[in-house]
Amino acid sequence: MGVGNISDFNLAMLTKWWWRFKENPDQMWAKVVAAIHQNRNTAQLVPFKTSVPGVWKDIGSMDSKLSKLGIDLTQCLTQNNGSWSWRNDEEQLFSVKQVRKDLEIARLAGIPDDPCFSWNTWATPKANFLLWRVLIDRIASRENLIKRGVQLDDEFCPRCGLSLESRDHIFLSCIWARCIWWNVLAWVRIKYPVEVYSFREFLDYVNQCPGSKVWKHIIQLIILATVWRIWNARNEKVFEGRFIPINTSVDLIKEDSFVWLSNRANARRPLWDSWKMFDVVNLL
Repeated sequence: MGVGNISDFNLAMLTKWWWRFKENPDQMWAKVVAAIHQNRNTAQLVPFKTSVPGVWKDIGSMDSKLSKLGIDLTQCLTQNNGSWSWRNDEEQLFSVKQVRKDLEIARLAGIPDDPCFSWNTWATPKANFLLWRVLIDRIASRENLIKRGVQLDDEFCPRCGLSLESRDHIFLSCIWARCIWWNVLAWVRIKYPVEVYSFREFLDYVNQCPGSKVWKHIIQLIILATVWRIWNARNEKVFEGRFIPINTSVDLIKEDSFVWLSNRANARRPLWDSWKMFDVVNLL
């Protein structure tokens, strides 16, 4: 999302003081720190006593904090030709940006990629964010609102009224959502999965359908448009009391995906008549 981790930024800023101490040992502040924190442990990169309180105690603890994330500070902060630098920073001796980047890589090292979601530049950012929030179940469904302590008069789906309004119900289990998906998959010539009970399983099924890279990108674009229109139809019913027919939602999905593809993709612009028949041979 491009939003930096505040904790990583703080760690990187504190780590820079290690570099400042090693790079400027003759400055007055460095001499004062060395005099206060001097000890017999010569293996330490900077002098540090846990028994002495103060700001330097937080700075000196960076070694142990970074080691928990898999970063060895004594190996990353190295001396070359008399100057200290961060080991893989090629642009300058030390930059907070590079340390933050290394921290981000270390944090994400053990997290597998989510095969269900990948950012689609052909769709709008809002549609991408919505699908991402749906996958991590961070939408304002009635089930999630109740979990957050919001008092509701009715917890059932406002469209069908047959089940608790959860993420999976809104985007898959509800009879209206199923009808929309059935029409959309029939349009793109994908068989509707019968034994699929969660939205993530449904996306896995669609993503595993065989096809070229461009075809898969188009299908993902249509999925984003479908999720966007299902959520809009749900909100229209909840907040405006207006029911959007299934055929209208399907037509809007075709229009949205056509407009996105025509204006945001670097591919050849499709013809509307061909797009309505999902004739995308010229795009592949």
